[in-house]
Amino acid sequence: MELKLMMEKLGAPQTHLGLKNMIKEVDEDFDGKLSFREFLLIFHKAAAGELEEDSGLLTLAKLSEIDVSIEGVKGAKNFFEAK
Repeated sequence: MELKLMMEKLGAPQTHLGLKNMIKEVDEDFDGKLSFREFLLIFHKAAAGELEEDSGLLTLAKLSEIDVSIEGVKGAKNFFEAK
């Protein structure tokens, strides 16, 4: 439910099946949930190019990144505070 709400707030709502597939992609302990470590793994895999283009996780990673060289430190601070 938390992942569903987060994706909706980021403007990229997912279907129930889409959410399950997102979780399955990084669920290392196969409990059907995202731990904090698994959540961070999303961004590690995105940076390494290990997520499929149509992956909801790639969408999440892209919606949650900011280029500090363009936005500046204050822009980055505001971005993460808003999230």
